[in-house]
Amino acid sequence: MRKREEEDVESESDDLKKPKPASLHPLHKTSLCSYFRSNSGSCSHGEECRFAHNEEELRPRPDGSWDPTSLRVKRKESEEKRDAEDDEGDVEEERSAMMTEVLGDSGDPQLSKCLIHLPRKWTSDQLKTYLDEQGVVFKLAKKKKGMSVGFLTFEAAEQVKSATELLGGKSIGKEKLKIGDVIPRSYDEKIKSAQKRYQSGMPGVADETEATLASNGTEDGEGNSSTSRVKSVRDAVTPLAHLSYAEQLEQKKNSLTQMLKKLTRNARKACPKDLQLPEWVVKSREIGGLPCKLEGIIESPLINGYRNKCEFSVGLSVQGKPTVGFMLGNFREGVTAVEEPTNCLNVSKIACNYASVFQEFLRDSALPIWNRFNNSGFWRQLTVREGRNPQKNVELEIENHEANITEVMLIVQVSTEGCDDDLVNSELEKLTQAFVNGAASTSPPLPLTVLALQDHKGISNVAPADAPLRPLPIHTAQSGSETEVIMATNESRIHDYIGNLRFSISPTAFFQVNTLAAEKLYSLAGDWAGLGPDTLLFDVCCGTGTIGLTLANRVGMVVGIEMNASAVSDAQRNAEINAITNCKFICAKAEDVMGSLLREYLDDTSNPLDGDEKENGAAESQSVSLNEADPEDCSNEVNVDTNHACGSDKGEQDLQSNLKDSNTKDGSALKQHFKNVVAIVDPPRSGLHPVVLKALRTHPCLKRLVYISCNPETLVANAIELCTPSSEIAEKGRKGQGWRNMSNAGLARHRLKSMPKSEPFQPVKAMAVDLFPHTPHCELVMLLER
Repeated sequence: MRKREEEDVESESDDLKKPKPASLHPLHKTSLCSYFRSNSGSCSHGEECRFAHNEEELRPRPDGSWDPTSLRVKRKESEEKRDAEDDEGDVEEERSAMMTEVLGDSGDPQLSKCLIHLPRKWTSDQLKTYLDEQGVVFKLAKKKKGMSVGFLTFEAAEQVKSATELLGGKSIGKEKLKIGDVIPRSYDEKIKSAQKRYQSGMPGVADETEATLASNGTEDGEGNSSTSRVKSVRDAVTPLAHLSYAEQLEQKKNSLTQMLKKLTRNARKACPKDLQLPEWVVKSREIGGLPCKLEGIIESPLINGYRNKCEFSVGLSVQGKPTVGFMLGNFREGVTAVEEPTNCLNVSKIACNYASVFQEFLRDSALPIWNRFNNSGFWRQLTVREGRNPQKNVELEIENHEANITEVMLIVQVSTEGCDDDLVNSELEKLTQAFVNGAASTSPPLPLTVLALQDHKGISNVAPADAPLRPLPIHTAQSGSETEVIMATNESRIHDYIGNLRFSISPTAFFQVNTLAAEKLYSLAGDWAGLGPDTLLFDVCCGTGTIGLTLANRVGMVVGIEMNASAVSDAQRNAEINAITNCKFICAKAEDVMGSLLREYLDDTSNPLDGDEKENGAAESQSVSLNEADPEDCSNEVNVDTNHACGSDKGEQDLQSNLKDSNTKDGSALKQHFKNVVAIVDPPRSGLHPVVLKALRTHPCLKRLVYISCNPETLVANAIELCTPSSEIAEKGRKGQGWRNMSNAGLARHRLKSMPKSEPFQPVKAMAVDLFPHTPHCELVMLLER
């Protein structure tokens, strides 16, 4: 009703000479006011202006088009550009996707086809139902849930032609179906025989075939007819390797600049209309739209062979050979082909040598390698972790980096389900001897400290933290007939150094893959944190305690939080190894204990764990509590989720003991001793949990936060919640599942609506540290203050 009345008033003011205007002028408010576009305000014409002063007033032109300067057109152009890029990417994906484990039964390659851009949630039955509905006649149809590719087999060429016509141009959702070829390649129990048949060009019919998805009729660079333009493993793993290191750094800096601008734009959108824009958003125009100054990017001291941890997949190569290396693409896009890592500049020679030893062993193994399409097999993955002894001279250490590697841990991931125990034990003995012989035959000999077996039955190679792990004894030949067992205990660890500190690393513990660059990263975080003897440092997502322990000599106390029990055990061990006594490590999810820890250490209240009476008193006395912020997210007492943390009641008892032991010092509360409280967060790629964000945001004593991110996109999303003003009245969250389609930034803006009234942080400065040369990734450090 209000809109119609406004339109009537506008009509009368636009055409006063006409007593009864039949309709609006055809160009009425179809363009934005030029003064509005340049000054974001109204013009001198006032209400009589025939031009629109915002997107709501703007109307379509008589031909259905819009003002080219409007947000609608800009958004449409952006979508069209993105769609065009996606189309180009689809062609590349179609040419490079290689499935080496598809079940098929077609003697003629021309009777096998691939359907690309199918819904990933579909199964084989759903694919068959869809084909029947479209009238497609086929012999066999297979589709694995999670993949966007399906595989069809026909009985005659006429059926292939008919299916191509029926499916051509069809769309399921937003994607158009594309049809590619399947090239069956022989692969039987005798690998060498099958490989020889393939090299001689003889087609074969077997249970396992290789599907190369490609646009029909393409040719490779040498003019040979081919349906695939294979991406090399170098391009897949190190896509920036073709650039000089200076060009890589410049490209990463430009990418981070665009990502940080996204923070400013979303904070502007998220700011409540009844509040002024934060100062840092207003000043962003002076620095090109950035929320704060990006001070540059710190180079990695070591550019090649820097990774101290490499996870090699086990699978078939393009030629059908068992291979230990890296996959050439994503499984969901129809890619399972694995190639050797010899051309990957970020992998060390030691890791490559062990991958080669394992690969030679697999070609004669009596147990099958893992089949990703059927979720069956035994051999799955090889992880190589390296530990080094540092040199005092950094330049000398960089020059002799391989020689400084003194410890190596090998973790072989398998799936023992359905396998004969005697056969498994026999193969493991042979594998152990193969690694020992391979290490000894290399010049100079390779170090081999730990050999562990990880049993994992899941679909993905990413095993849970509690996956069964057991060490395998390593026997080395000595003079005479005696042998020495190097390792046969449960303490499967290697050691590495950051600065002058020695760190013990267990098989599943997190440790930065580029040790020398990590030293620069932690030093930068410590410098920006403004540490001192009166500082209480919270190390959130602390892993093995590397950040907190390296900075412990600069603060009064460190409290580390980590959900991985083995990592917490490593952190405590590392503190003992380096004689550091001012660190406490809590085994729990950060979202479960962060609010309670802030209250416990910073508020001048009694211990909430001493009983309900004291607990209620603490909740009533504090000015801003996490429970007031969101009573459904956290309870008043520290409650460790033992299912995800330590796995027993002992974990909660240790947490309570730690808090009680650290609560007071000389009979006075910690708040009187630690005037400065700082948090350093180093979350996984998914970012911080919303409950952790709320605890950090709503606690008034926390004035400085250093955010270390391996995924700038989630840093942007988290910073929106931390740095944007919240409304006076918290809104309820959206009902239903509409949030599932939101971007990270959009979801952060939505969650901000329910953020309790609290003082926001401000981005002060940011700097990148390149921990991953030859790849698009790097670490981004941002300082937030309030």
